[in-house]
Amino acid sequence: MPPFFEFSCLVQPHVALALALIYTTASVFSGLSGFGFSAIGCLSLLVLPPPLAVALLMGLSLLTQLASFGSLRRELRQHLGPWRRRDGVLPYLAGGTVGLPVGLHILGAAGAPALTTGLGLLLIAYAGWSLARPAARPPMAGEPSLLRPFLVGAAGGVVGGFSAFPGSAVVVWHSLRGTGKQQGRALTQPYILWMQLVGLALLAATQPQLFGHPFQMVFVAAAPLTLLGNLLGVAIYRRTGDVGYRQLTLLALGLAGVGLLLKVALA
Repeated sequence: MPPFFEFSCLVQPHVALALALIYTTASVFSGLSGFGFSAIGCLSLLVLPPPLAVALLMGLSLLTQLASFGSLRRELRQHLGPWRRRDGVLPYLAGGTVGLPVGLHILGAAGAPALTTGLGLLLIAYAGWSLARPAARPPMAGEPSLLRPFLVGAAGGVVGGFSAFPGSAVVVWHSLRGTGKQQGRALTQPYILWMQLVGLALLAATQPQLFGHPFQMVFVAAAPLTLLGNLLGVAIYRRTGDVGYRQLTLLALGLAGVGLLLKVALA
C-alpha cells in the first residue's frame, strides 16, 4: 500500500476515533490481566493495513508491558525471588528464546492460520472448562525443576512466533498449577516482556520499512491513551484477590482466543 494512501487513511476522524477506542480498551485489558493486548488490539486490522497494524500491536503491547512492570515492581518485588531459583523466570526466558525462531518459521508456512485458529479454539475451551470448575486447585508441590519451565517457555515461544501470543502457554501452566496472583504475574510479566522485545527486534531487523512515518505517527498519538488505559487496568488488578484474579485471567484467556480467531478472519 503506498505511503501517501496510508497517511490519508490515518488522518480520517473515524479511523482516529476507532483506533483510540481499540488501543485504550486493549491497554486496560492488558494492565488488568498482564497479557493479551492483541486480543482486542487486533480489531485495528479493520482500519489499518495488516503489516502496519501488526507492527503497531507489537510496539504498543511492549509499551503496556513496560508500564505494567514498572507500576507493579514494588508490589512484585517479594515474589521476584524466583529469578534466582531453578524453577524461576530464567528457564522460561531461555525456552522462549529457543522456541521463538521455530514459531516464526511456522509463520512463514501455509499452516500458520490453521494453527492459530486451533490455538484460539483451545484457549476458549480451556477457559470455559476452568471457569466451570467449582474452585481452583491448591498449588502443586514438587521439587524445583529446570526442565518444566524451560519446556513451557519454549512452547510459549513457538506459539508466540506464529500467533503473537507468547504468554498463552505460561498463563495456562500457572493456572493449572494454582499459582497465586502475585507470584504468577511476577513470573509471566518478565517472560512476556522479554518475548515481545525479542519479537520486535527481529521484526525491526527483517522488515525495517514497517517502522516508517505512518507507524511513528500512530504510535506517538496512541501512546498517551495506551499508558492511561494501562494505569486503569493496573488499578483494577490491585483491587482483585486471588480468586477474582483467577476468574479475570481465565476470561482474558477466552477473550484472547476469540481475538486470535478474529485475527485470522481479518488477515
